[in-house]
Amino acid sequence: MIQSQSTVPARILIVDDILENLQVLRTRLRMKGFEVMEAISGQEAIEQAMTSLPDLILLDVQMPEMDGFEVCRRLKEHEQTRAIPIIFITGRGDTDDLVNGFKAGAVDYVIKPFNSAELLTRVQTHLDLKFARDALKLKNAELEKLNKEKSEFLGIAAHDLKNPLASVRWLTDVLKTGLQAGTISQEKSGETLDKISLSVERMFRLVKTLLDANAVEEASTDAPLEKVNLVFAVADVLANYEENAERKRISVEFHNAAQNAMVLINGEILQQIIDNIVSNALKYSPFGKSVVVNIWNESSKESSKESSHENPETPATVSFSVRDEGEGIGEEEQQKLFQKFTMLSAKPTANEDSSGLGLFIVKKLTEAAGGTISCESAKHHGATFTVRFPVVQRELARVADDTAE
Repeated sequence: MIQSQSTVPARILIVDDILENLQVLRTRLRMKGFEVMEAISGQEAIEQAMTSLPDLILLDVQMPEMDGFEVCRRLKEHEQTRAIPIIFITGRGDTDDLVNGFKAGAVDYVIKPFNSAELLTRVQTHLDLKFARDALKLKNAELEKLNKEKSEFLGIAAHDLKNPLASVRWLTDVLKTGLQAGTISQEKSGETLDKISLSVERMFRLVKTLLDANAVEEASTDAPLEKVNLVFAVADVLANYEENAERKRISVEFHNAAQNAMVLINGEILQQIIDNIVSNALKYSPFGKSVVVNIWNESSKESSKESSHENPETPATVSFSVRDEGEGIGEEEQQKLFQKFTMLSAKPTANEDSSGLGLFIVKKLTEAAGGTISCESAKHHGATFTVRFPVVQRELARVADDTAE
């Protein structure tokens, strides 16, 4: 079977006002595995080509009302049909007709009465060329996208590294000058070094984010899997952000209602997922507001084969959500929320860093671990991000037995 690049047979539109000719072509093409469309007039051919986009057109030259040359010219005028290769079938071998056909946009011709082997060879050749062009077009589009992303990547790096680098240079000069002149105290030296350390840490976080985005884009996250308790992982991340929350006077509430919170994932990757979501909630929350974190199970009605419990409902997933009281995300922005380099209209409330890569990384890592992430939000009403993972079912029996004891 001759096929397009996908598993779908190549689609060919045959156009001829003589039914016997259509029947012969249809039989030959279907025997070779093509999907065949038919039209008996030029206008019908144009309409079918516009709606069904064939991979190739076999077009008779001599037809009443609208001949093949005119059909070809009209198809080449439209963007959506311009790239379809057209092979003329003509009963004349006149040089002027052939030249006119190529001028109209045809790629080849077959003279009636045609030889089936020759016809199929020409069809195959031009289909191969079309699919090669299509593949090249897709590859060029991918390269253009990568080039654009590279420019965005470098733009973000240059923009976000400029200020901390300038700060480090200035603070270093201040410290150096003060030490040489003996005019800077030990306490002031320590404060200056702390500021330098903060600037370096800011640059390190940016570079790490950019590298993480590159790693997940290349699917180079083949980290070893382990059984991790989601409750403990969330608690660890929240502990790391206590100082950030206190600095902005944000109240963090943590509620756990999960009986089975074991997930199969790399521990560091899970921490990175949680860290990004919690960090965003604090980053976009105004001073004095609240962030609420919940963990719970969602059940499957199918009985677990590994559990002898009377209750047939088995936790299928463990979920955690983080809700903030920030600016919220409008419906239009939610459509591109998890895309790379997405910068939202809402801004961090204390001038925190934002690269537009955090949620892209979270989605990639979550889905790679078999989970899902979603967002519920409305403009001026905060946002809730929810991540769901399959629970480790083998833990259920042990959990059930421990509970029974």
